[in-house]
Amino acid sequence: MATKWLNSVFFFFFLMTISFFFTHFLSPAQAASKLVEGVCDETNNYSFCIQALESDPKTRAAKNYMDLAVIALNLGISNSTATRSYIARLYKNPKKKRDHRKKSALKSCLWGYDGVVLSFRSALMELKEDSLTANYDAKVAGDGAVYCSSFMASARIKDSSISDGNRFASSLSFIAFVITNHLE
Repeated sequence: MATKWLNSVFFFFFLMTISFFFTHFLSPAQAASKLVEGVCDETNNYSFCIQALESDPKTRAAKNYMDLAVIALNLGISNSTATRSYIARLYKNPKKKRDHRKKSALKSCLWGYDGVVLSFRSALMELKEDSLTANYDAKVAGDGAVYCSSFMASARIKDSSISDGNRFASSLSFIAFVITNHLE
């Protein structure tokens, strides 16, 4: 009878130990997922944040905010560079003759995206040496995309690729800002 009781007590403590282990020691992918979810909870668009960060396979291996900041900033660089290239093609080789206002808006968007790309790159370079400057650069990276949206609206240009690029650049800027805000 005492043996049966000891086996029950041992089994109970064994289950408690296993339960503790699984709840306190997450796999790297689970830890990265918790990190991403925590960051995305602080953004203004949770679902976009999750989707954007998880679009990079390196996110599953992210161990800390620094790893996640590098991922977010590289996503920002990639997106804003592609959007800038698209705008440059439109500016240089329009499918139809554009009026002066439209050409001026596209030129202003090019200028704005020069700043977007530069700010994302600057934030990435500053991460390890000056996290406060990296945080600032991440925040202002979206400004050029906001300006581009205004230029496009005032010239009455509707282009879904540019509009999407502007939204992505602004959102990635804010995500990177949230992440770099956690760096010391």
